Amino acid sequence: MNITRGWKLVRGGELYYVLGRFQLVRSIYSRLRAFHQSRRRTPSDLTEEATLFVGLDIDAAVQAIRSEAVFIGANLPNSVVDEIVRFCKEEALFARHEPEGGTFRAREVVGGFRPDGRPAPIGAIKDPLSCPAVRSVTEDPGLRSIARKYLGYEPTKIMTLLYWSFASSFTDEERRRMLQHVIDYHYDVGGYNFVYASFYLLDTVRSSGAHIMVRGSHKEKPLRMLWGSAVASEDQVYLQFGKENELVIEGPAGTGFVEDTSCYHRASPPTSGDRLLLQIRFS
Repeated sequence: MNITRGWKLVRGGELYYVLGRFQLVRSIYSRLRAFHQSRRRTPSDLTEEATLFVGLDIDAAVQAIRSEAVFIGANLPNSVVDEIVRFCKEEALFARHEPEGGTFRAREVVGGFRPDGRPAPIGAIKDPLSCPAVRSVTEDPGLRSIARKYLGYEPTKIMTLLYWSFASSFTDEERRRMLQHVIDYHYDVGGYNFVYASFYLLDTVRSSGAHIMVRGSHKEKPLRMLWGSAVASEDQVYLQFGKENELVIEGPAGTGFVEDTSCYHRASPPTSGDRLLLQIRFS
């Protein structure tokens, strides 16, 4: 991010993209949100009971995110996973790089292509919350408690994403041309403060699109990484944070993790199997 681009973002009302990179700004923002909510006496009816996540330790989860940027272990029950997968197999999808290009079904995609020959590396569902099981995860009190305690305030902006990443032999450059820049290391600046919960809905390994992140890279970034592009090469990330801190998150269907995505992270390109992912953003 150069000065010219930064000024354009500020003029365009996207000041958060410039300032939301800094831990101090995020901390001040959280304190202000908490103070504002306390003045309005907004009661929280969220409890840590009746959660979908058996044995969930809220405090341990929050501590893990603060320390390493990620907590792994918020796993969905099989019944919830099965309901969401059934929904995703029948629901109409749209190609993320071509949102006005018509809809299709997951079963119609072969090798990353629709029947008409157009590429579909990612198929997204327009209204994930029309699935009751997805709503139950989004509204889960345990998950909300993790987000609230980590952010320091009650999150009021919640975005739910649900999409397929189809196995294909696309090259990295082809994926980038189709707006799949997530295969490169980057950190998110989606607001002044935020945290994501992600869930694999199919068995997921590196060759089927596993999420890769660098532990501890959500804090103490050098100025060149804060003022520069949010995208960095593997070599740059390894040099700054150590290759030993790279973590490939693999697991069976239902595996869940909560992450401060201001850390460096990326998606591995799926080549041997499809990935189906539910993501919930709290801010």
